[in-house]
Amino acid sequence: MLAGGQKMEIFNSSNIPNLKEEETIVPLFTLDTFLLPEDQMMMRVFEPRYKQMLDDIVLDGLPYGHVISNPSMPELNGVSVPYDVGVLVEIDQFQEQGSNLLYLANGGRRFRINSLIEPALEPEFFNSIFPSVDELVEEYVEEFPKGKLYVRGIVELIPDLIGEIDTKRWNYLLSLWKSYIEIIAQINEMDVTDLDIDNEVNNMFPIPEIKSLWKLAALILDSVEAQTLSLKAENVEEVCSLIESNIQKKIGTVRLFRQSNE
Repeated sequence: MLAGGQKMEIFNSSNIPNLKEEETIVPLFTLDTFLLPEDQMMMRVFEPRYKQMLDDIVLDGLPYGHVISNPSMPELNGVSVPYDVGVLVEIDQFQEQGSNLLYLANGGRRFRINSLIEPALEPEFFNSIFPSVDELVEEYVEEFPKGKLYVRGIVELIPDLIGEIDTKRWNYLLSLWKSYIEIIAQINEMDVTDLDIDNEVNNMFPIPEIKSLWKLAALILDSVEAQTLSLKAENVEEVCSLIESNIQKKIGTVRLFRQSNE
């Protein structure tokens, strides 16, 4: 099977292969948008498959993999097949609220999916009342004693970005971002000054470091293509170029919008 341009083998829980030295198995949470490194997202879980996932990892402080579904791929045992990259997620502020589980997802290291382990059961549509995790486990445990309700990935970590951020390059990216915010403020007739915007952006990104680069990328890269390319990037300049080109597109779009309404 091809996913995101990479061939991924599919296994079930009874024929998981021996892992290579650099590989590990992580639960995969498949959503419709990426989470980039250093980004955060509030999550609400109500489906039994992901409740089981959280039960498996929260007490031991283990991460899961945040991935995005690939609409061009056929489903895997009723579950969307993801693109072949994602980020490990550390869980914070975990709490129960009625039948829901709430937490803050913190994006961490990038990874590449080499293989998938399919869920033991196909997801079902339960309207507003979900069965318990234990009830669903009873449906598969005899046939797949090591099975899970969720998809798992055999993954390897992607190395950290190579290189350092040039200060002039960084300041240019921030100036583009400020220009975009200024145009948006003007269109919406917001009562803010250039100094307000300058101070706000500088406070958000005080120094040019990798963490700041990813945080800026999370604000700007909003297409699946751009997010995927950033997660596959090998060096700092690749991410800088993605940020620059996407800000330029945004500026061009809002300027055209403003001109059409003058």
